[in-house]
Amino acid sequence: MAQHAVVTGAASGFGRAVADLLRADGWRLALVDLPGERWPAAVPGDLAVAFDVRDAAAWRGLHEQLRGAWPALDLVVNAAGVGAAGEVGTLAEDQWRRVVETNLIGTAIGCETFVPWLREHPRRSHLLNVASISAAVGLPTLAAYAASKAGVVALSEAIAAECPRGRPSVTIACPGFFRSGLLDTWHFASEVAAREAGMRMTTTKRSAALIARRALAATWRGRRYVVVGLRARLLWSLAGVAPRLATALVRRRYARLVG
Repeated sequence: MAQHAVVTGAASGFGRAVADLLRADGWRLALVDLPGERWPAAVPGDLAVAFDVRDAAAWRGLHEQLRGAWPALDLVVNAAGVGAAGEVGTLAEDQWRRVVETNLIGTAIGCETFVPWLREHPRRSHLLNVASISAAVGLPTLAAYAASKAGVVALSEAIAAECPRGRPSVTIACPGFFRSGLLDTWHFASEVAAREAGMRMTTTKRSAALIARRALAATWRGRRYVVVGLRARLLWSLAGVAPRLATALVRRRYARLVG
């Protein structure tokens, strides 16, 4: 029998890569992204739905539609996200709201809507939420993004604590920068912020497909965290045992960039 998944941010980047991998394995998918996004070619059995993940009514409508069409829900992937970069004191309030409401509140609404259905699964179901290495290590100019992703981590941990039978299993993807169109949705408060993010995007060798493969592999194994990238894993480890050292390393790199 085909398995069924809801994937947000599915028109590009990580979300699209996840959708491609699941589709290749015969999954039936409900794909969510903003209106106006360039979707991949339509595939029989898939449902492409255009709405903003901050729209609770749209989430409820999707839930009602799928409940009437699917026998069960096996996986939810919350990958939709936006960003803004700028030092604290330079980033406008509307950008803080856009980032936090999309990345955290949008993910929360998706979980509120679909986690109860995942809990009903007769065998095993999965929840994959996309955070970031910045959730553990606050990177310069990314305070709004880091705060929103740290919220995703806390949300995911709370859901895991509420699901002792492992339905759903909860996995949190915490990648560093990888090649994608992520920066197309970003607001930059300064040239320095744009240069910092652009440098990180252009120097990375990791693709969205690589991140998606590793995140899904961790999801099937029931791992809580998947941190991809040597630098990301180093910072993740340091943040746990030597947070001041992790901050010092990040601060030094940033000082060279702005200097």
